Amino acid sequence: PSQVVMVLTPTPYTKAVWDKAFKATFTVSLSGSSLDTELVVDNDGSAEAWSFQAALHSYFDLSDIANVAVGGSFKGAKFLNKMLDPPAEQVEDRDDIVFAEEYDRVYAGVNDPVLKDSGKGKKLTIDNSEGWKDTVLWSPYGNEGMGYKNFACVESALFDPVELKAGASWTGKMSLKPSA
Repeated sequence: PSQVVMVLTPTPYTKAVWDKAFKATFTVSLSGSSLDTELVVDNDGSAEAWSFQAALHSYFDLSDIANVAVGGSFKGAKFLNKMLDPPAEQVEDRDDIVFAEEYDRVYAGVNDPVLKDSGKGKKLTIDNSEGWKDTVLWSPYGNEGMGYKNFACVESALFDPVELKAGASWTGKMSLKPSA
């Protein structure tokens, strides 16, 4: 497979924002059957533990948002509805999520989404095989300037902070697998 590896380590710029010893390695591999990603976060410090959260901000091209549903283990899952003021936790009562309003929701414990686009006649399984525990759904529904009809975010996420002790690492693996 074709592969690209990107590494982020502390610089004066990052230290101005967050002065911790870290290394983040993001690998993307492309094969004939999937696009695979791996994010490894290392605490390169000698003594200090620190916490972090992570998300892959995945924007997916759609035929039209009206043709799309997101399946997975959503029914009965708790989610944080960030569109409410103040944001509030709710419980999902649907098996498949459709976008009929602006969305910014964090679904705790849902890590098996399947993007179904009837306009393209295709499904995209988002296989979170390691590390990613949650799913964020985001859509600027109704915002013509953002082109809301032709994309949606289905993000692999780690919403609850994870503590990494000195010398420890965390890995998140996600594969995109298309099918008819």
